[in-house]
Amino acid sequence: MTKYLIVIIAILVTGCATVATSHRPSDYYKAGGNEANNEPLFGSTGESLGDIDIDRILNYELKLPAQNRIAILKLSNDSYWRHYSNDFTQLNETIARDFVGQLRESERVYDASFLPSMLVPEQRTVPYLREAAARYQADLLLAYRSSCRTFEKYKFIDPNETKAYCSVEVVLLDVRSGIVPFTVVSSNEFSARKELGDTNFNETIKKAEIAAVAESLKDSATLLMSFLSSIGTLQQEL
Repeated sequence: MTKYLIVIIAILVTGCATVATSHRPSDYYKAGGNEANNEPLFGSTGESLGDIDIDRILNYELKLPAQNRIAILKLSNDSYWRHYSNDFTQLNETIARDFVGQLRESERVYDASFLPSMLVPEQRTVPYLREAAARYQADLLLAYRSSCRTFEKYKFIDPNETKAYCSVEVVLLDVRSGIVPFTVVSSNEFSARKELGDTNFNETIKKAEIAAVAESLKDSATLLMSFLSSIGTLQQEL
């Protein structure tokens, strides 16, 4: 494990771009926009939404409990890292713990944890994911996926150096309403050189990708915490 931590120091994150949802202005909403209505914002029939339904959705002002549980779902599959080396598995688990720990630091979050795999539906559509999160008694569902691309042309310049681009996309779903009030895409460009301790160049690339994904998750969590702090508090009925 020590070998991998030392080598990661040689990885250089050279650029970062993050685009996130902006909070709606307070004067956006119509008066009485959240008035009592027994009808759900999103029907369960799968039919297209009508104009009235769309207007209700657009005029819905999100409010959350004072403290919330966030169910986390990772949509991307990184099994090629997991089976390559136990060290990579440990690094990924460390990144996940750091991400969860950062979310738990928010005053609006009492629990952030991964949605149990037994509850994850085969059809990963919004209605099914929303139902799974509700069974977990989560107020919010945070789904994310990561992707990386390596620029091969740099290997012609220096066979021991790589440059790549990693992105993390985060979507937040309000389980009560079905609204998606927040999204963020955080991207990092990074370069890395093959070190003596690397078995091959693929190992160099994998470690660099892990470092870039970790940085993007950190940026995303910071923006999400800021967003949650700006949301009004839902008044619980006595």
